[in-house]
Amino acid sequence: MKKEPLSYKLLLFVGFILKETKFAWSYKTLQQTLYHLDHLEYEISTLRKEFSNLKRNGLIELETYYHKPIPVLSPQGKLAIKTNLPFKSYGTWDGVWRVVIFDIPEKERKYRWALRDKLTRLGFGKLQKSAYISPYPLLSPINRFASDLGIRQYLRFMEISKIDDEKKLVGKTWDLEKINENYQEFIQKTKNIQKDKFWPFRAKKLEQEFVEIYENDPHLPEKFLPKSWSGQEAYKTFKEISNSY
Repeated sequence: MKKEPLSYKLLLFVGFILKETKFAWSYKTLQQTLYHLDHLEYEISTLRKEFSNLKRNGLIELETYYHKPIPVLSPQGKLAIKTNLPFKSYGTWDGVWRVVIFDIPEKERKYRWALRDKLTRLGFGKLQKSAYISPYPLLSPINRFASDLGIRQYLRFMEISKIDDEKKLVGKTWDLEKINENYQEFIQKTKNIQKDKFWPFRAKKLEQEFVEIYENDPHLPEKFLPKSWSGQEAYKTFKEISNSY
């Protein structure tokens, strides 16, 4: 899982933890909190500098609380720590598979890697070394992407309605069992987290973990999913966490 930058941790502290300390704002309190969470000891000077950057960039504002200036999140600061899921709803499957086959010359291999990355991010599965497949109508964005890179002549698109050993091939291409295990592990972790004053930090880590799993999930038609598929339960759990603080 990706590590959160210090700026993100400071925004979480100001937005969710500070009120639990009854607004006892100090860099020492901030330093101790971060050490408690990640066992990382930041220098006070580093925290001051990062805090000043957040104020200058309009992510943190100051309000008066009992005659003392207390930091709070600005609207931009709240947006900066909001967890967003990528949109991955393509509607009802029409029974057609979209296939992208490419043969990009070695001298343009950087575009080959760029294309593979684009295909993966759109949820295409790797059928073979230079062949990717998706059940959804996503050939148009690939066509535009390849045209913008100047490699469209190296690609071939196909739409087919039948594949031999379809379900077996789908499960292998996307490793659905592994994705399902990740969903189940995420659900289990949420049951073992004790809600304390540091709950928002832990909740945000869980949210980010779910985002990574969700991004790797191709969101295939239900007929191809394992019988014990935990994706829907994991999504419901994610929403519960997001609304819990």
